[in-house]
Amino acid sequence: MTVLFCANPGYFQHLAAAARSVADTSPGSAVDFHVLTCDSDAEAERKLRDSLSDDRLSLTIHRVGDARLNDFFVDKFMSKECYLRIFAPEVLSSDLDRVLYLDCDLVVLDDLRPLWESALGGKAVGAAPDYPRLPSVISPTRRRQLGIPLDQVYVNSGVLLIDLVRWRKLGLTRRILDYVETMGPALEFYDQDAINAVLSDELFLLDCRWNLQARMYACGRQAFPLEFEATREARRRPAILHYTGSEKPWLFRSRIPRKGDYFAALSRTQWAGALPRVQGSAQRLEFRFGRMLALMGFDYMQAAHYLRRLGGLVTRRTARRVTGSGPRPAP
Repeated sequence: MTVLFCANPGYFQHLAAAARSVADTSPGSAVDFHVLTCDSDAEAERKLRDSLSDDRLSLTIHRVGDARLNDFFVDKFMSKECYLRIFAPEVLSSDLDRVLYLDCDLVVLDDLRPLWESALGGKAVGAAPDYPRLPSVISPTRRRQLGIPLDQVYVNSGVLLIDLVRWRKLGLTRRILDYVETMGPALEFYDQDAINAVLSDELFLLDCRWNLQARMYACGRQAFPLEFEATREARRRPAILHYTGSEKPWLFRSRIPRKGDYFAALSRTQWAGALPRVQGSAQRLEFRFGRMLALMGFDYMQAAHYLRRLGGLVTRRTARRVTGSGPRPAP
């Protein structure tokens, strides 16, 4: 298998956890890892290589010049590296005919070989739906502005199985780059919007279990009936767990489902025991304790959230009884 990541060295800790999870869930497979980056950090690269020291694993780091990304729109939520995957078909060897791109903020929980061997039905890219469907994403007005067909399933770009031969044949790198430069700040979801727009006829839908976004665990039957049914099996048996959104398992006091899976993968890398930016020994102790609980399958932040909600509910019900407000029994 050929697996691609794109990141700056500051994100190599999480890249290492993701890559280690790929290797550990595919024990009989040789895996060639490729990393696209714009910057250099000898120590981070050393730790990454040591995290993947195994005879059946290889690691190649490619550097892409900043100049190619200077005109692309970025802000505090997204860095220039998010666009690097677009250059992969040009940077990787022409001998490769497909590559599996993975975001760094995910962990692999099952063997990727079935995904790697998936037929794409003649399409250039395989990707899974982006759930839940936010109003801003499925808005007809926004779709028309971006040139995304109204009936197209909007996909998440965090897991992409790419047919490099077809991509190169269609010149998709240049087409996507032209689109990004034209749309600029209109791209609320950056390269993901571009991929959905430019590749609208070249997307093959993958099962949600190959990119189960952590927020899908919040897709309740009442609030998100479509997403609830579409992700039911994937939530029971995810193959790739993707920590999308601003909450990440490595952040202090983050509240996100199944963050213990991230810490389990991280413990098998050179960053085992790494701490986020915290203030003082009390917060360090809290993070370590929370990490230990997460590895046991218990998230104290989630528990605290539910307890606060329960406390608020009890308080409101008590207030209604005391004041006599609320619905009265029928005479």
